[in-house]
Amino acid sequence: MSRFFAGMFCGALLLFVVMHYHIVRGNNGVVLVPKISNNLAGIYTDIRAFDLQDWQNHKPLAAAIMRSNQSDLLEDSAHRNFGNAVRRVVDDVFGGQ
Repeated sequence: MSRFFAGMFCGALLLFVVMHYHIVRGNNGVVLVPKISNNLAGIYTDIRAFDLQDWQNHKPLAAAIMRSNQSDLLEDSAHRNFGNAVRRVVDDVFGGQ
């Protein structure tokens, strides 16, 4: 009987976490970001390779990150993508040396 209650407690705790937080994997590890609206959408997102189109598809996550003062998650992605774009341009200009 105690296993049943332990399972119920763990399940309720897990449900609470996924309903109230986005679990975000960034360059610095896994971060919990409070959700703006409580639902089961966007439970886990790996943002390490996000580009602008990905952020447009995940607007609630971007808004939650900005609201929680963890905008460094967005900046890391933007800097990396900008650097990759510059590298592609330089490779195109100089023939990929």
